[in-house]
Amino acid sequence: MGSTANLIERQKINAMYQKLQGIIIRRRRQELNWSQTTLCAGICAVSHLSKIEQGKAEGSPEVLRLLLQRLGVEWRDDPDFCMEASAWFEEWYDLLFSGESFEKLESALAQRQEEFQNSPFFLDWLMLTWLTTGNPPENVKDYVSVMDDRQYNLYLCMTEQFQELLRISDRSYFLLAAGTRPFWRGDYEKAVVCFQRGMDQAYREGSLRILMKCCGNLGACYSCLNQLEQTRECYTAASRMARSLGRLKDMAIMAYNLATTELQLGLPEDALRHLLEQPWNEAVYFQKLAICYEQLGQKDKSRSALNQALTAPMTVFLDGTPGETEEIRGIFKQICELIRIRLDDANYLKNPEYGNILIACIRSMKKQLPMGFVQFHAGWLEEWYVANRQYHKAHEVLRTFFINRTK
Repeated sequence: MGSTANLIERQKINAMYQKLQGIIIRRRRQELNWSQTTLCAGICAVSHLSKIEQGKAEGSPEVLRLLLQRLGVEWRDDPDFCMEASAWFEEWYDLLFSGESFEKLESALAQRQEEFQNSPFFLDWLMLTWLTTGNPPENVKDYVSVMDDRQYNLYLCMTEQFQELLRISDRSYFLLAAGTRPFWRGDYEKAVVCFQRGMDQAYREGSLRILMKCCGNLGACYSCLNQLEQTRECYTAASRMARSLGRLKDMAIMAYNLATTELQLGLPEDALRHLLEQPWNEAVYFQKLAICYEQLGQKDKSRSALNQALTAPMTVFLDGTPGETEEIRGIFKQICELIRIRLDDANYLKNPEYGNILIACIRSMKKQLPMGFVQFHAGWLEEWYVANRQYHKAHEVLRTFFINRTK
């Protein structure tokens, strides 16, 4: 019984490989601008080639070899290569689904591109290259019919078809990815559900890095929902996990997020402690440091931190979000200018420049950043409206950002 099942499985795999070869033959023929007649002359009938290219007929290994050879494709499927390549990809898949970084994988895939492109491992190479570079392959839908389950799951993930993906897979890596989409669209309740499920599944899998990431992202959701005690709990737990895993960058990000939460709760001393315990050469770190010192009345230290914020690199902006866009850099500069005005002008609430920058900054944040970031700065907006007797607008700020705050 077992040998029969294994035979059937091998036959299925061979059929998929032959269909994959048919797609590669068609794509390569089209790249060379050859007709089917030119390609198959002396090898097989045009009608047979047409069926091979459409996946409607299985070509014999000899016919497929001759077609690929004529196209200049050196197909690699010898046992030693397949055994080594299979182990190579399994190792990378294990690292990927445990939450490891893509940085080394991208260069490793590039180095072995020629080997994998013309082999049964072409789709593994294609999907992982897409995942690491973010560049969708041309006509990737052509390959869906010959993908195995793992490749198809990655395809669904990369095309953000999460409803279908989570119907067939509950892997924590996919739950983490599924939660990220609604988070950036402002559907924080839906993101909470995904990240909570991701944490539960990561625990069952023993995927500690995924567990840490889901926990940190859950904290970001609670921040956007103004549930600050839950935010603090999640960031604290994620920080402990990052420390246990020895992930210095994640430790710094969580310390930054904890400091932000403590500032929102009116605890600048605790916020400063988090930042000083985990120094980080990032612009956003020094910006928060400047705000801590400002709120503690230590203006000279605040100015020093602000100067460092303006010269330090900015590679992340809020919980690992890429900070290279001009829009986000513009917001960052506006925040720094607001801090500078508050430090230098005791009457800043009557300074029209301060009000104009603040209102423009909040407006930009709403478009570019999660709601938690807007909420952090909303207190200064309410303060401005009250000082300038715009009480209706001040009430709207209070109603939107503070009345339902959970402490």
